[in-house]
Amino acid sequence: MLERDPHGNVQVAKIETEKMLIQMVETDLEKRKQEGSYNGQFQGQSHFFGYEERCGLPTNFDSTYCHALGYAAGALLQSGKTGLISSVGNLDAPVEEWTVGGTALISLMDVERRQGHEV
Repeated sequence: MLERDPHGNVQVAKIETEKMLIQMVETDLEKRKQEGSYNGQFQGQSHFFGYEERCGLPTNFDSTYCHALGYAAGALLQSGKTGLISSVGNLDAPVEEWTVGGTALISLMDVERRQGHEV
């Protein structure tokens, strides 16, 4: 992460920010475990967005929708909810009538069977 160019500058473009963020969260959670204020489990999973991040600008709907998702995620965290993914509903209505909440992650999963056995 601290690789430098010939002029001594950090090569910011080479920093894998998605992995750096996970590392920062892990460090903070480990500190909280030591203090006794956290006893959960965390397993970060990163994704490099590459070309996706260089696509066109978001529409007003995209921006408002993502803001609402972030708000819902913050509200879920603040209220101590886990195992949920933030969700926004009633999207065909005006923004003031949208609903935000959480959807259980388990409801989005299927049990996979291979050769008659669950995996």
